[in-house]
Amino acid sequence: MTPDLRVLIVDDDFRVGGLHRDAVADQAGFEALEPVRGVREARAAVRDRHPDLVLCDVYLPDGDGIAFVSEIDVDALVISAASDADTVRRALRAGALGYLRKPFDPRLLRDRLDGYRRYRNLLTAGDVDQETIERAQRALHGRDAVPATASQTATERVILEHLRDGEASATAIAERIGVSRATAQRHLANLAARGAVEVGLRYGATGRPEHRYRLS
Repeated sequence: MTPDLRVLIVDDDFRVGGLHRDAVADQAGFEALEPVRGVREARAAVRDRHPDLVLCDVYLPDGDGIAFVSEIDVDALVISAASDADTVRRALRAGALGYLRKPFDPRLLRDRLDGYRRYRNLLTAGDVDQETIERAQRALHGRDAVPATASQTATERVILEHLRDGEASATAIAERIGVSRATAQRHLANLAARGAVEVGLRYGATGRPEHRYRLS
């Protein structure tokens, strides 16, 4: 049996780090290591816990996440609220396999993890031909492209109509339109991928982040 891929989250916000850890833990084939909050802790975790993949924020209390990505011999995705093109290019130059701008729909992270697993399966060991290299590169991002002109389903049209009243969670939308939360979340993720809705984070009374959706 292939061992689970070990993922280390580096984020100075322990609540967001926990949210990402839970998303990784829910993904088949992955093991979520306990998140760390800074570069010093991250260096020790890479040395002692040997992750296969690091999910790293840019702005950390004791250093620069992109510089950390460039110094480690570990695959990495950069996850940050920084949206300027210079930062994105710097992350990719540093060796990051991808860049996720916070906040984002959890489905996007699941797709990235699934793509990374296929990428690793294609580039496990030994010589590879050009076709395999290209397949591996496509695997990292191949599930992200959703045509902007994709037609809306009836459920998506109802969701958009309800969002005209203001932002809402997937649970609230599900209750309003009479579908399961999973169904509502799936349609909201599709709408977010096409740019029809935006997703943000709000911290509830328990301190646990909740994804909120609004019209773009």
